[in-house]
Amino acid sequence: MQLYAHQFSGHCKRLAKRHPRLHPKGCRDHHELQVTMPSFSRVFFILLMVFAQGSVFAAMEGRDYAPGTDYSSAWACHGQEKFNWYCEEEVKPVKKPKEAKESTDTPDDSELTKEERAVKELEKIRKDLDAKRALSVVHPTPDNIKAYMAAQKVEIERAAYYADVWRRVLWQNAELNFELKNPMNNSAIRVAKKDRSEKETKTMTDLAKEWGVFFFFRGDCPYCKHMIPTLQWLTREYDMTIMPISMDGSKIEGLPPAVRDNGIAAKLGVDVVPLFVLGNIKTHKMVILGSGVLSLQDFVERIYVLTQTTPGDL
Repeated sequence: MQLYAHQFSGHCKRLAKRHPRLHPKGCRDHHELQVTMPSFSRVFFILLMVFAQGSVFAAMEGRDYAPGTDYSSAWACHGQEKFNWYCEEEVKPVKKPKEAKESTDTPDDSELTKEERAVKELEKIRKDLDAKRALSVVHPTPDNIKAYMAAQKVEIERAAYYADVWRRVLWQNAELNFELKNPMNNSAIRVAKKDRSEKETKTMTDLAKEWGVFFFFRGDCPYCKHMIPTLQWLTREYDMTIMPISMDGSKIEGLPPAVRDNGIAAKLGVDVVPLFVLGNIKTHKMVILGSGVLSLQDFVERIYVLTQTTPGDL
């Protein structure tokens, strides 16, 4: 633009020399234009370029082909940025194999046995009752409580009917009657106790001929001394032999002379006194009766059960 103004100024001077009347101030005005033109022309040129570029881009829009300026960047990796001067490979998600869905189909009721159908029905009854009870507790309105009471009444009547049928079946099937061995009737209980007492007495008398009670004690044991009267009674009543065995060499009054332990306690695993063991003099068989303070009835019952019955015989 400055070059153009300079050329125009020279041309103006030449015309002024030839025609001084026509151009008295022309060259001076153009000289001023030369001074002010650079700043105005620079702004005008910039605006012209902006508008021209906008029109070019606007003209490119909607075309099916890519414009000349729309080239792929050397720094682009198909939508991803380069890292360490190379494109990262796209990690494709691994498709998990579809798991076979477990069959949730329930068998038809017609395929179930009577017991299986009864189990389902009972479970439904329980859930219904529990649901009504929970609702009446969480929201204790009169209607909710009444609904629960009605459902509970139905179950009480069902239980009463069940109990009635139960006893009828029990009466008519003696093999199912538990009371034949363990009567609940007061009169029958007295008969059973008398029979049991006679068997226990006979057992104690018969065992006393070959069996005796080993009594393990220590001199500093107060419970050991407390057992002396009970052991004396066993001797008087059933002629049962009592054999005291001292764990520490001490003596005990009111019973036969004590014998110091010679290793029997270790074989039996004795670590608590008083301890009572039923022993056979001939066969040397040992039956532990128990430890601690025992009553006379405890001795008789345990000796009878451990020697005359088997597990399950009530």
